[in-house]
Amino acid sequence: MRTLALIALACAVEASVHSVAAQVVANVEAGLSDVRYDGFLASAAASISPTIRWEQPQSRAFVSARGTYLRFESGRHSLDGSATGSWFARLGGRWRGQVGLSAGSSQYANIASFSHTEAEARFHLMGGNRGSWIGATVGRSSFGGGPRRAVVVATGMWLLHTDRTVFVSLDRSFVGDTVYSDLRSSGRWRKGDLVLEGIVGARIWSRGGGRGVFGEGSATLTLAPQAAFVASAGRYPTDVVSGSIAGRYVTVALRFGTIALRRPATALPVDVHSNGSGSAAGDPRLEIERRAADDVRITLYATGATSVDVIGDFTDWQPVALNRSPGNRDVWTATFRIARGVHRINVRRDGGPWMAPAGTTRSTDDYDGEVGVFVLP
Repeated sequence: MRTLALIALACAVEASVHSVAAQVVANVEAGLSDVRYDGFLASAAASISPTIRWEQPQSRAFVSARGTYLRFESGRHSLDGSATGSWFARLGGRWRGQVGLSAGSSQYANIASFSHTEAEARFHLMGGNRGSWIGATVGRSSFGGGPRRAVVVATGMWLLHTDRTVFVSLDRSFVGDTVYSDLRSSGRWRKGDLVLEGIVGARIWSRGGGRGVFGEGSATLTLAPQAAFVASAGRYPTDVVSGSIAGRYVTVALRFGTIALRRPATALPVDVHSNGSGSAAGDPRLEIERRAADDVRITLYATGATSVDVIGDFTDWQPVALNRSPGNRDVWTATFRIARGVHRINVRRDGGPWMAPAGTTRSTDDYDGEVGVFVLP
């Protein structure tokens, strides 16, 4: 679902962005799992999974890499790594184009190894907070012996609505003599600091790829701006392209750290008198005013608040307290140095939960919560 949010953000942001600093974010998940691959006994395992993602909103480009190390109770281990990159472009009207590359490999206890490389192209038809797409993937997949050609054709549709996301897709895969189709439906729901996600699907029209239904679910609870608890379980089918074996699992993990590799901005002293009116209680509303050079005044209207804090990529993801306006007790302000481009921000009032402020476009953050997105032209 995170890929879906990135697609929506890349396709929706206007091309009037002039100068955007690329951003790198990273996190690490460490946890315990109970895993049972089809044809094998169940086994407990400890896992660690680092993830890193590079974003360049100006060119609508995204690159991500993830690795997973599993240590089983038998003493054996498995190692998996993958990298994916995509670039989005306007094609005219409501159409967007996407091209991507991906590669990965895995190894289990020096016994079995897999690898794959793929190139993908998609066409997206956008419609506000919904869209559909059609695409094709070509590549190579290998398991021990020589590589086999892999071809996947797919189509799907998606819907984004504040705290809910729905995604449906149908694909047909051809890998050597193996042919199968997967029908999937995904959903995501957010309430406060809790995010629930689920996938249900069925493998049909299969020759050599197995048949049956599958499903996975996860719950993510944000504990702090840079920490989250994740619990997940489910059954997934064999993926002949990437070489993963069908299995069942239950996992609990902790996710730590968002690292933004960019120059942090500094809050400057200001003396602001605002006559703006407040928004509804509990829902701070954001207004942004560009001053000289890169100085930007951020104003939040929060009726009845006793304190208001902001956090974002321009604060190096460190909380910064805003100043109450002398002319209006419901108005809170501060001035930051912020470069032109796409930026992310969250706010909190009275020490409560972090939230995306009204006046921004909501997107998924690195802990499966929500973050506000705004553009400085």
